[in-house]
Amino acid sequence: MDSSSREKRILMPLTPEQQNETVAFLQRLVQAASLTGHEKLTAETATAQMRALNFDRVWSDEYGNVIGERHGDQPGTALMFEAHMDVVGPGNPKEWVNDPFSGLLKDGKIYGRGATDTKGSLASLIMAIGTLPRDQIHGTLYAVGSVGEELIEGSGLRKVLEAVKVDGVVIGEPTGCCLAIGQKGRASILFTAHGRPAHTSKPENGENAVLKAAEIIRRVERLPLPEDVWLGKGVMEPLMISSKPLPPATSIIPYECQVEYDRRLMPGETLASILAEYRGALADLPGWDVTVETRSIDTYTGLTISAPNFHIAWLMDEHSTWVKGAETALGSVGIAPSTFAVPYCTNGSVAAGERGLPTLIFGPSDINMAHAPNEFISVEELLRGVTGYQALALGLNLS
Repeated sequence: MDSSSREKRILMPLTPEQQNETVAFLQRLVQAASLTGHEKLTAETATAQMRALNFDRVWSDEYGNVIGERHGDQPGTALMFEAHMDVVGPGNPKEWVNDPFSGLLKDGKIYGRGATDTKGSLASLIMAIGTLPRDQIHGTLYAVGSVGEELIEGSGLRKVLEAVKVDGVVIGEPTGCCLAIGQKGRASILFTAHGRPAHTSKPENGENAVLKAAEIIRRVERLPLPEDVWLGKGVMEPLMISSKPLPPATSIIPYECQVEYDRRLMPGETLASILAEYRGALADLPGWDVTVETRSIDTYTGLTISAPNFHIAWLMDEHSTWVKGAETALGSVGIAPSTFAVPYCTNGSVAAGERGLPTLIFGPSDINMAHAPNEFISVEELLRGVTGYQALALGLNLS
């Protein structure tokens, strides 16, 4: 991109009508309740909005991901902006002041499950791409609403990236409109201890798998965790212990005990390296195994997605042209171009971690609102998200 082209790409603020449309669009998205596997209404709402904004092409794939494509008048790179459509459940309804799926607009805030995570990002990125003047766009822009992220992150976006070739990806997650250039990974590690059943009055006739699991826990807790300047320290946190036989069986020594851990990963850690670490630490302990959980979801289109619950950590070079271009773009519209890395996991594990694509995480609102009762996003922050996505769409060019 030469300097004369850059000067012509001036970002115009949203009109009052476009601002109102953005708010109303997010309200409709929130009202379209979309727990994982039930994103159909949200997908239809996003599709209708893209078509109303005259995207060149709008379609859904076999998983139910929604993809909108918009071409610029000038040649350039292909950029994808993505946010997931599914949400977690509302939890205890008594903790909500209003209906969790009301989309209520009150005192400058839009309330409801998903308003922050991540329908606020989805609404703002679709409006951002759809309202950009075509003569300001270089290359092709894609807006994507993906399925299944809350339970099996990455699988929806992976399907899209198999079909759509792009030069870079912006993941829509609540970062307070700050620029995230990396993330921790995540894995669900399952340790299974094997024993031998016997009557509890004669435990010497059996082998108690619970006691063996306790030894596994002791050893795992002593293992050091990696650290990274940007991402901090890794996490290995036990979540659940279960044994067999299950109640109401009584007076039986457990013959199996499983311990589930949530492991937060650092760049460079792989599935093979993680499993090798634990196998080495427990090599002298007989009768156990370690695996990574395989998780499955049924999509609203009727297909089943299954994948290992292992998601790679990644970190962009802070001095790269990609990151510097994003900082410049955001700074040009008054958004502080501060960079950081998020401690949570996103679909970026596929875009950056698996496919090696230049990737950023950016979106309106605060991650502390995600999954919380009375979730909301302020209208001001929502509109700031539109401005940020537009700036990135115009300012990022990898050629």
